[in-house]
Amino acid sequence: MNEISLALFKNNQLLSILITCFIVAGVITLGFKVLKKSFKSDIFSILLITSLYAVVSLWQLGGHTAPTTWWQPQDDKEFITFEVMDENPAFDAIYAIGGEGDNNALESGYQIGFDNLQVLGSNDNENWEIIAILYENSYMAWEVIPGEWNYRYISLVSQDTTMVLNEFGVKKAGEDTFLTLNPITISNPDNPYLATNVIDEQNTIPITPTYMNETYFDEIYHPRNAWEIVNGQDMYASVHPLLGTSIISLGISIFGMNPFGWRIMGALFGIMILPLFYLLTKKLFNNRFLSIVGTTLFASDFMLITTSRIGTLEPFSIFFIILMTYFMVCYIKEDFVKSSLKKQLIYLAASGISMGIACSIKWTGCYAAVGLAVLFFAHFIYHTTMYFKLKQKTDPASLDYVKNYRSKALKIILWCCLFFVLVPATIYVCSFIPTRVWKNDTWSIANVIKHSVGMYDYHAKLQATHPYQSVWWQWLFDIRPIWYYLKDFGNGTMQTISCFNNPLISIAGVISMVVTAIHTFKTKSSTGFIILVGFLAALLPWVLVTRCVFAYHYYPSIPFLILAIVYTAQLIIKKYNSGEKMIVVYVALCIFLFILFMPVLTGFTTESGYVRLLQWLPSWYFGG
Repeated sequence: MNEISLALFKNNQLLSILITCFIVAGVITLGFKVLKKSFKSDIFSILLITSLYAVVSLWQLGGHTAPTTWWQPQDDKEFITFEVMDENPAFDAIYAIGGEGDNNALESGYQIGFDNLQVLGSNDNENWEIIAILYENSYMAWEVIPGEWNYRYISLVSQDTTMVLNEFGVKKAGEDTFLTLNPITISNPDNPYLATNVIDEQNTIPITPTYMNETYFDEIYHPRNAWEIVNGQDMYASVHPLLGTSIISLGISIFGMNPFGWRIMGALFGIMILPLFYLLTKKLFNNRFLSIVGTTLFASDFMLITTSRIGTLEPFSIFFIILMTYFMVCYIKEDFVKSSLKKQLIYLAASGISMGIACSIKWTGCYAAVGLAVLFFAHFIYHTTMYFKLKQKTDPASLDYVKNYRSKALKIILWCCLFFVLVPATIYVCSFIPTRVWKNDTWSIANVIKHSVGMYDYHAKLQATHPYQSVWWQWLFDIRPIWYYLKDFGNGTMQTISCFNNPLISIAGVISMVVTAIHTFKTKSSTGFIILVGFLAALLPWVLVTRCVFAYHYYPSIPFLILAIVYTAQLIIKKYNSGEKMIVVYVALCIFLFILFMPVLTGFTTESGYVRLLQWLPSWYFGG
């Protein structure tokens, strides 16, 4: 099946995915038919779009096994000597992986990875020569050193007490299996971190490591922090708020410290973004067709799938940014006079709580919070203006408006001080309680503030550069994607992962944002105003940022970019008789591009030549 799919579609998983999607769609349709539910309902639309996207999002998300035990030396120059038990001791590759150890074991320093770990070989257990040196490795990523060796004895010699080795293996020459190693000499037999831990999970060593069984890109940070939270370890480093990392830790707690475990929560939140976005679109436009259009576009945008299948913070951040916007829109759409104060306060409270969670995941939530404040105060100022305008009038409607304004306005402002200041601040400081950010110290509000200042200083003073960094104006037109991962199999096939937007959504989005701005200015549309504020609040702060940034920093703007497309689609439908057909064709083209680019978004095996064909701009590089 995989070979046929690769030959037909240049994607070795697409055929299986299409068959699965067809079955899922059939089951959902049959279920609604049996239950005699309407196919024109919002529930059917949400369930169908979300389920089909979920198939792709969860497909080959990550392996379920990885080395979990480790050896960490307690003395400098500590060593382990193994005897090769196979009759023929020849091997042609050395495999090693380093994770994190007991960070609470030392008063200073942290146990993480290995650096300058010497691998020695001998045939008499007396005369030794260095056959390899394992230098600094990426967290939970396999180090593979090819070569040609033939030694009966192999020794690992550490250089300091801060290294960690999770698993070590040597591959039989010319075969896809590993030699059997037996420890015969352990320099420190009293070490509680057993030397045998480096050879006790040989079944987890992949012959050809891929994204399925190791970390890539920023997974060297967030899953590491999540593992530390799960195990109550002093945290090596953290440069973001830790609530999102705590969510990742839930996946690790349930499924283990493996790629699936540290990616599953992000994938689930990415899936949940779609029904939430449908509800937001329906609330703004009150139109099922437009809600289907917007949600399908979101599902076919590249950024959603790529950022949901990697163990980082974006899925959680975007989910709660959309959620806090949804509740604010619910509040704004309520009749200020006729709606009960209790109902309005419930929406505002929900928005404030969601905002607090978003800011506790990543500070991009704070940018969105500024947009939320603009929406709230614009709405409040409008009704205050109306109050003064109607204050002198004596007709029943005006008197009723004035009376309701007086009874609600001050209460809403006072409650919002709680909902949007005290509650978010409380969520933020409390989100650090499950963590051990401070070595040899404990949680306190003062320490949270101190740590937050440190995070700000890190980002403000960061001087790093990256070959795939970009600037904000490049994001608008997909000029510079960020390349996450490559595995070249050497036979014309490869796995590659890049992060950027669906080009048709990017281009149509920019045009639609201009159309939305002009139309909003002319008609004073509240819906258009909400879209513009959300987009600008997410984008404008990056205009001022001078540090190294990437295409995925544009992600918080994408929901509002898609809403601008929906806004423009509504205008097209009203103006042209064939407007709906035009929109359907556009959405179909976006889905087609999603399928076309799927291999470079997900890591599914494809052909190198096909990848090169997808590099449409000179600034695009996906490894082909």
